[in-house]
Formats: sequence, structure tokens, C-alpha cells
Amino acid sequence: MGRFGYYVIDADGHGGEPLGWRRRIPATFEGRMREYVAAMKARYGGLPGGGMKNDGGSHERPDDPLEFDTPMQPGMYDPAQRMADMDLEGIDLAVLFPPGSGEEWALGDPDFANALCQTLNDARAEYAAHDPDRLKLVAKLPMIDPELAAAELERCVTTYGFVGMVTATHVQDKNLDDPSFDIVWETAQRLDIAVCTHGGGQAPGQTPFAIERFDSRLGVHAVTHPLGAMQATFNFTVGGIFHRFPRLRVGFMEAGVGWLPFWLERLDEHYELMPDQAPNIDRPPSQYFTNRGFLTCEPDEKMVPYVAQTSGEDVICYASDYCHWDCAFPDSVKVLSEREDLSEERLQQLFSGNAARLYNLPLPGSNTEVGPATA
Repeated sequence: MGRFGYYVIDADGHGGEPLGWRRRIPATFEGRMREYVAAMKARYGGLPGGGMKNDGGSHERPDDPLEFDTPMQPGMYDPAQRMADMDLEGIDLAVLFPPGSGEEWALGDPDFANALCQTLNDARAEYAAHDPDRLKLVAKLPMIDPELAAAELERCVTTYGFVGMVTATHVQDKNLDDPSFDIVWETAQRLDIAVCTHGGGQAPGQTPFAIERFDSRLGVHAVTHPLGAMQATFNFTVGGIFHRFPRLRVGFMEAGVGWLPFWLERLDEHYELMPDQAPNIDRPPSQYFTNRGFLTCEPDEKMVPYVAQTSGEDVICYASDYCHWDCAFPDSVKVLSEREDLSEERLQQLFSGNAARLYNLPLPGSNTEVGPATA
């Protein structure tokens, strides 16, 4: 039980990559890795702290052309330090997300993307093995080739026990409801693991989505996550993914929560007026989202009570966003637990109940995993 009186599942933390993991890529891809890292360094910039948060220490990483030189919290790469930070923040179990730098389609090269994702997943499995009861992982997949992605997802779940997968909210010029991705969703449903979308159109090699109208990192970062999540929600509901895969559970991560009631209401209205333009579904889009779609909230986000009331108590999950530049470490659990506009029951759902359903994780006092609600 966490230090603030709640059992806490962090539904979206980051880190878990040992230092130097990129050097583990097979030798045949070393040149491609250098090219890829150079593209990332050229693409990202303008965020406070280089996009990372640390406690003020030096925490410099080695001078390595395959590494970024941004100082970061040691728990991002050292699992023992991560456990200490989880205890400090009041987190019992963390689901860790990999980098979001376009690994899914890296350099437009399916073979390199597959090798990159395998290397990344293997390195992160090593990190999580430090405490497998408290550190859980989602897999990064070479979505540029859906068959390779499905095979890598199968490997990560059966070999390492990963509890989910993550993808960008679109993959280059394809939306997620493109039929070519059905093999990935079928595999996720069969393995009974979570599908999570994360991020929008800003990664190297990605087809831009909305961000091309902004000329500052402030604008790009503000718009890319919520609009990307809205796009992905459209694909999973109106696009028919939820209809084709009725047991799939999907998290739309790091986009806040306030957009959901508006967006589902608007989609329902348009479905009512133009059902012929939604041939892949047989009910209002919001009904597909019920019991199967999940969001993560900021600890001080004002819309949390309203969204829980209008869209369901089982929708919102707590997430630390550890340890990105805009996270509330080490106070995210504290801030959320001390809110006066959230009931005890609602906080319990936010801190663990909903994430346990999303990731099919056990809760204290239960001998079984928490399965998905009936669709």
C-alpha cells in the first residue's frame, strides 16, 4: 500500500532503458542506428530540460553518439533508483512506456524498425526483471510491418510477460483502423493484453497531424497528444476496430481527459445524422468506448470529476508521466490524493481499479486478475 493510503498503479510511467542499450543492436544495423539517432536529435528540441526532469543533480550520461546528452533522473535507467522514486512518490506498481521516437517505422526500414524494437524490448525486460512484481512493461512494435509487429508482440508477452503494447496514434500515412493492422489487434485480443496509443504526429518520419500549423514547441506539444488521441478514438470507434475485436481494451494515454465527453457526444451526433458514412459499426460510437476505453489524467486536472461523472467512473487512470519535464514528480500521488473534489471511492478507481482492468492486473486481496467488463 502506497504512502498516501491507496494502492497505486501508475498507468503511464516512462523509462526502463539501461544506459547504452542502443549499442546492443545487431552489428549489421549499427550504421542505421547512428542515422536514426541523428534524426531524433535533429527533430526534438525546445522542451525544458531537454524533455526530461531530474532532481537537480548532474546525472549526465556518457558522451556517446548513440545516446542523448540530456541529464535525467537516474531511475529512468537504473531500476534500483526507480524503486526508491516509486516509494517516494507513493507508487506500488508502475507500467512503463518506452520512448516515443518513431521506432514503429524507423527510417522507413521495416527490418531496421523490427531490430530496433526487439533490442529496445529486450533491454527493457532486463530492467524490469529487477522487480517483476512492481515493474510492468508495454511493448514497442514495428508497426510499419503489421505482421512483424504481431510477431514481436507475441514474443514480448509469451517470453517476458509484457502487459500491453503501445503505438503512435497513426502510423505514417495509415490510420489505426487500416485493415492491415487487424493482425496486431487480433493478437492483442487473443493474448488479453492492453493496447495503448501515445503521442501524435511529431516523431521523426511521422506524417504530421495538425502540428504543421504551429511554429513553436509549445504549440506542437500542446496540440499533438489530445488531437492524436481524438483521432485514435475515432479510429477505434467509428473506424470499427472495437466492433471487429469486441474484447479489446484500449488506453489513450497522456492526452488529458477533458476532450472525451465533447468528442464522444459529437461523434454520436454525427453518427445519428450520417450512419451510412459509418458502415463498420452498428451502434453510437460512445457505446463502443464504454467499458473498453481508458484515459490518463494529470493530478491537478480540473475536468477529472466532470469526465468521471459524464463518461463513467471506470474510464480514468492515474499516471505519473515519470520523469518527463512536465510531470509532477515526486508529488503526483500526493496532489491527487489531497483533492477535495474527488470521493474516496473515485480515488480508489483512479489510483488502481481502472488501471487493473486496463492491464488485467491483480489487486491486493484478490487471487485473480481483474478482467475486462462486459462490452
